[in-house]
Amino acid sequence: MGEPLHRVAVLTHFQSEATVAALAQLAAAAGRLGLELLMPKDEAVKHPQAAALGYRSVDEAGLRSVDLCLVFGGDGTILRSLSRLLGTTVPTLGVNYGNVGFLASLPRDGWDAGLETILGGDHRVVELLTVDVHLGDQHYSAVNDVILSRVAPRHVLQLEYEVAGVTVGSMFCDGLIIASPTGSTAYNLSCNGPIVEWNAGVLVLNFIAPHSLGFRPVILRPDHVITARNVSPQQECEVVADGDVVGRLCCGDEVRVTAGPEVARLLMQNEGSFYQNVEEKLFDRRDAR
Repeated sequence: MGEPLHRVAVLTHFQSEATVAALAQLAAAAGRLGLELLMPKDEAVKHPQAAALGYRSVDEAGLRSVDLCLVFGGDGTILRSLSRLLGTTVPTLGVNYGNVGFLASLPRDGWDAGLETILGGDHRVVELLTVDVHLGDQHYSAVNDVILSRVAPRHVLQLEYEVAGVTVGSMFCDGLIIASPTGSTAYNLSCNGPIVEWNAGVLVLNFIAPHSLGFRPVILRPDHVITARNVSPQQECEVVADGDVVGRLCCGDEVRVTAGPEVARLLMQNEGSFYQNVEEKLFDRRDAR
């Protein structure tokens, strides 16, 4: 059992109209549940009606000091909350207003009953390994993955890669993925990579469309450094952290990727499990039992 949660910040789906009713429903229950409802300023701009419902606008420091960040959205919105709150003890709880909702603990229909139980202390926090990419003197953190991806004119990339100081090889490909366990069920999965349990504490190295009959994704220790170098004669590649382009590699440029020093905190119901999520949301076997 966890501690009861009272100071709750809310983030929502990029399609803000989809969550208007949910915000009103939560506000109507706030008095009974003893909640202080907060909303960061950028979110409040999306929902001008929120102040009248009882949501108080806060700055970034205020967001980073709440008991819980409640997200009405899909995996992308949940992921942005996890990233935004890195370096804090604030966990993120997702209500699935997206498609797969692999990171969400509560369903879109009937979320209020589950939320009341969670707020009372029936929850646990899963600490998720992150990925850092070092690009020159800059570094960026990702909860899901760091990707090297070819850009126009879309010639094939040639990437040379090292692990723990040892040159492993050179690959003609469309790109490279370094995924955390959380990110193993994202782009990595669509490239035939392994599904990794959230607490496994490993990284996955996988290529996008490798020009090879022999390559298989590799599971790496979290203390090993991956160095990737663009040795393509003409083709540049983008460096992407959790979907955001953070830089480019010209011929001869390289990046270093490591496990991040910070963990992302995902709040789950006590009764839920990673394996239930895989069965129900990835294999779509919700009606099999």
